[in-house]
Amino acid sequence: MLKTNYLVRVKSLNQILNTLDNDGCLDGLPFMPEMVEYCGKTYRISLKVEKTCVDNPTMYMAEFINNDVYFLEDLRCSGLYHDGCQRACRIFWKESWLEPVSENEKKSSSDNLTPNNELIRKKLKTKQTEEIYYCQSTQLRSATITLRTKEKILKLITDVRIGTYNLIDAIKLLLFPIYRKIIRKIKDQHPRGILIKTPEETLNLQPGEIVEVRSFDEIVATLDRHGKNKGLAFEPDMKIFCGNQFKIRNRLDKMILERSGKMIDVKNSVILEGVTCECYFAFGGCPRKEFQYWREIWLKRVS
Repeated sequence: MLKTNYLVRVKSLNQILNTLDNDGCLDGLPFMPEMVEYCGKTYRISLKVEKTCVDNPTMYMAEFINNDVYFLEDLRCSGLYHDGCQRACRIFWKESWLEPVSENEKKSSSDNLTPNNELIRKKLKTKQTEEIYYCQSTQLRSATITLRTKEKILKLITDVRIGTYNLIDAIKLLLFPIYRKIIRKIKDQHPRGILIKTPEETLNLQPGEIVEVRSFDEIVATLDRHGKNKGLAFEPDMKIFCGNQFKIRNRLDKMILERSGKMIDVKNSVILEGVTCECYFAFGGCPRKEFQYWREIWLKRVS
């Protein structure tokens, strides 16, 4: 079994293709065309994915079939072959697609293969229908097994043992969701506004620009009674970023929904560098680190 911080090389495309079924999957998990550029290159394992959140049809925690999936550094999907989806999801890697290398073999090997877009699209599926996309995110439900409460606890113990979380964080990931569930019965913890029609603001923010997240009160003033601005929720765990400054990673103009597989247009929204969901509200935690989505009206430029 591979371990955190191990140096590995992504196998050649031909080797990986030999592990896939007719849908371009191994154990239900697609090898996406966006992953081809990493073939033959070396990376460090950032962690073994003991579990992940799955948002289909509702949010739940699950384990990958055969429990042999890893994250390599912070490699994320470019969306290039999925019509420019900008969610930038972390890429899941099956152990069969990787091979360990020694420190003396750090140099990436040449795959001797110039990617052929037509060949890639033919071998690696990107759509189920004209409107429904096919990627690791949309197929998580097929590639995983739902975890029960006891199994989540056992997974967290494993996470501590392999170094994903320290003991203090693990205790928080057990107790905080329970505490929040109790408090929620007394007082709603979800940020909610009073508006029926919510405002919007166009800043046309671009990658590299520095912004400051507005105060919590300013943001609540842009929300409806469901805690949303134009349909996008301001999640409870986003409050900790209020008043802090961040760099714009990329614009969010369109994205594929995990639940439906459909591409939607998104207006006046961006992704902030390094600002991800830490899943402190999920019992046992989740290492997926999905980017948070920010309306431009919740931000202000730093001059």
